[in-house]
Formats: sequence, C-alpha cells, structure tokens
Amino acid sequence: MVEESGQRRVARSGKRRKSAPTRAAPQGVQLAAGVKLSRASSRQKLPVLLCDGANVQLNAGAEAILSLCDGSRTREQIVVEVLQQQANGRLAADIEAFLDAAQARGWIVDSSRP
Repeated sequence: MVEESGQRRVARSGKRRKSAPTRAAPQGVQLAAGVKLSRASSRQKLPVLLCDGANVQLNAGAEAILSLCDGSRTREQIVVEVLQQQANGRLAADIEAFLDAAQARGWIVDSSRP
C-alpha cells in the first residue's frame, strides 16, 4: 500500500512490527547497578559485595539481607523474611538500620520509596 503525504510517497506494508515485550520495572529493593553479591574465592567462607572495584566482606546476616534485594520485595517484606529465617523479633530495627546504611552507601536502591 502506498500513501501520499504532501510531496513524499510513503510505502506502508500491511504488516505491523511486533514490539519487544516490556518488562515491569522492579518495585522494591534491589542491588544498585554495578553491585554484585559474591564469594571472593571457593576457599573463602564469607561472602563479599563487589562494588566500585572494591570488595566489602560481609557477615552471614548481611548476606541474608542483601540476597533478598532482587527488586521483588519491599523493605518491609525483606524484614519479615529475615526475621522468619533468624527467629528473633528483636532484630527488626537492626535490619532496617542495615538497609538504611546500605542505601546510603549506594549498595541498594529502593524504587518503592521516593
């Protein structure tokens, strides 16, 4: 099919291109761009956070929290899951404080909060 548009002729096929599927943007807490949770080596037992060319050694509690930061959970959901794993309700304030510190250091981003 050919349509005239002013002085130009524009050829149009009857077929429409399929657009790429859109992914929903994460709505929760996730690791910041360029930040990765890993183990430095197979011999090392403690996890590390790789960011800005530096390795930050983490304890098991920090690993448990950061491993849940995949964009699918809110801060509140992360706190609940960690508390269920740790079975100690007194840790809620500590988990919130850790998430605040991780966000301040640029390790995580929270798209659910302004």
